[in-house]
Amino acid sequence: MKRLCFGRQPADTRYRYHPGLPFSEGLPRSNDASYAAINRNFYLTSNKGNMLIGEGAARIFDCDRNYSAMLSVHVLYNHYQGSNDAIGWINKNFDALVLPMANEIRPNLNHRSLVDALTEVKIPIVVLGMGMQNDLGPDMSELDPSTAELLHLLDEKAHIFGVRGFYTEAWLRSQGLKKPVAMGCPSMMLYPRNILSIKAPEGGAAGKRFMTAGYLTPQSRRGLQLARFFEGQDVSYVFQDEIFAFKSELADRRFFNDATNQLDPAALKPLMDAALGTDTPFRRYFHFDSVESWRQSYSWHDVFIGDRFHGAVAALQTGLPTAILHKDLRVKEMSEFFGIPNATMDEAHTMGLEAFMTKHLSAESIARFHQTYRERVRNFQSIAEAGGLRFVDRIEDALLGAAPARELDLVA
Repeated sequence: MKRLCFGRQPADTRYRYHPGLPFSEGLPRSNDASYAAINRNFYLTSNKGNMLIGEGAARIFDCDRNYSAMLSVHVLYNHYQGSNDAIGWINKNFDALVLPMANEIRPNLNHRSLVDALTEVKIPIVVLGMGMQNDLGPDMSELDPSTAELLHLLDEKAHIFGVRGFYTEAWLRSQGLKKPVAMGCPSMMLYPRNILSIKAPEGGAAGKRFMTAGYLTPQSRRGLQLARFFEGQDVSYVFQDEIFAFKSELADRRFFNDATNQLDPAALKPLMDAALGTDTPFRRYFHFDSVESWRQSYSWHDVFIGDRFHGAVAALQTGLPTAILHKDLRVKEMSEFFGIPNATMDEAHTMGLEAFMTKHLSAESIARFHQTYRERVRNFQSIAEAGGLRFVDRIEDALLGAAPARELDLVA
């Protein structure tokens, strides 16, 4: 399969060229650095972590890059008001539809347009990284009917039905679905050599420059715990959507440098101190519209410990020692699936930074992570290749070890 249509998550903050022409692409974001521009750019991608998902899927597979494309299949379908011409164009011009996905299995999410679009797709469908937000009951009654319909449709039609981890796989199979298989998120397959090069940090927290991310919103307990966890440290913080909790304070101010991706500490620190009721320790604040800038900014830090899964993935991709803090199933599932050092926010806050690093970022902890991660890379490659996909930079068994992949009915 050489002509791949990546039909779900974006890989960068770009506009779509609505009329559509061969050899054309949408424009990048403008140089407007206002609060309104940050809000508008967020709309282009939704959760900024989604860029890492879309980028990972689009870059790892060997395809004809002049005849492959990224688009949002349900947006295309809606634009043509359900006309078969839109999906017919996909069927004619591509060999497979690859759907890099996120936490689509959650209540109050309507997938009607996506179901209608996928019903018309005739080429192989490859699902990667679909997952649950939180625990669900014994049946699908908590989900929107369109989500239940989507899951059954994918079980019927998907060539590969890859989900984020074992929790999602087990729950879907308990619902009678046959094809879901835990593969993890494609973002974790982009730079496996860097991930396997990670070494335990030496000398504890002293002299380290930390990067973190989380949920710094007014009166947020987890935000306050994160701030206290890093007291007295040289630490930078990455904002995602929580920046919009401060609209009234920031809407009319100039506080963002789009070239460096940094937010002015003079504007942000008083807001964070007031919001959390403490003297927050963060020296630098970042917000990213580009995955390359995200990784480059991480590369001059020493350690990532934070409360955002894809914020952690960007750190892992650069080879930073990384531990993930979590409060929901979504992050816990992916962290445990890959063996990434992880803990609850409550545990980290109780332990303190030094004890946390001793336990979770030791040489032994990193070695266990690498052992699990090798198995996940091997399995991801095996399933994808059995489904007809090929990798640009396949990681050979000499680096992964020789253990066999899981044997399941993975591919239709």
